[in-house]
Amino acid sequence: MAVPDAMKLQFILAEEQSIMTQAALLEQVKSLQPYLDSAHIKASPDHATKLQRLSQIHLQQQDQCEAVTETIRLLLEDYNKMTLLLSKQFVQWDEMLTQLEAAKQVKPIPE
Repeated sequence: MAVPDAMKLQFILAEEQSIMTQAALLEQVKSLQPYLDSAHIKASPDHATKLQRLSQIHLQQQDQCEAVTETIRLLLEDYNKMTLLLSKQFVQWDEMLTQLEAAKQVKPIPE
């Protein structure tokens, strides 16, 4: 099926704005081609593998940090319990000493 030249021309004229826009975009891509061919872009696969390794290390360190945080929390709980128990023990000893001192002062002095 042959398409007449007049029809082809009408189609091209109808799409002229779109064709011009696409041509301008292609020119822009062509002018930016040196950036796409730069060493930075070419090295991106190397950077991606390094980034993946760093991400793995980061995740491991996060897990370690959470474990250390939990250990510290448990140690602080134990410390607080021990401090509370010691405080109660000192209060008991203080009361005992106070009672003993009071009892010592109450005794009549033999004449």
